[in-house]
Amino acid sequence: MKILIMIFAALHFVSGCASNEDTVESEELIIKDEWKAAYDGQPLNIGVIGEKPSKTFDNITFHTAEPESLKQEEFDTYFITEEYFADLSEEDWKPVFLNINTPVFFMNIDVQAFIYRVEEMHYEEASPKATEHSQGFVRIEDNIRSWGYGDPMESTDVNETPDWIFNSIFRDVEEHLQQGNSNN
Repeated sequence: MKILIMIFAALHFVSGCASNEDTVESEELIIKDEWKAAYDGQPLNIGVIGEKPSKTFDNITFHTAEPESLKQEEFDTYFITEEYFADLSEEDWKPVFLNINTPVFFMNIDVQAFIYRVEEMHYEEASPKATEHSQGFVRIEDNIRSWGYGDPMESTDVNETPDWIFNSIFRDVEEHLQQGNSNN
């Protein structure tokens, strides 16, 4: 009987330790999921070329912008939506995207965003399929920094972009600005 009580106590102790480990893992998961949190950083002005998102976010102002605005780099960042995916992949836009010092994000794009910087690659002509939901890039000195978020979707509608992707982009733009990488 004494051995049975000791075995029961040992099992109870081991199961108690497992519970504590589960709790620690759960807390770690919560910490790892902070990227899903709402953006609460500095105010950002975003030029949207195409359909403006219908969502609203604290500290974020979406402005309707025309493609020519990319040449003046008037905003903290740019979102480009489906309406302009094809037009902005034309050859006369390649130098703009190769030299832009303001982050540009292609929201819910269905092809690889690097095509906007490569001569003779166009949106509608055998472009490589997207590996991320939304993609962005910016020129920093002699390098191109790029970002990618989420899994690709069938739809290219900006309003089907999950909030966590918007919030992640906002945080990355804020970090870029704080590092002094913008001309704005």
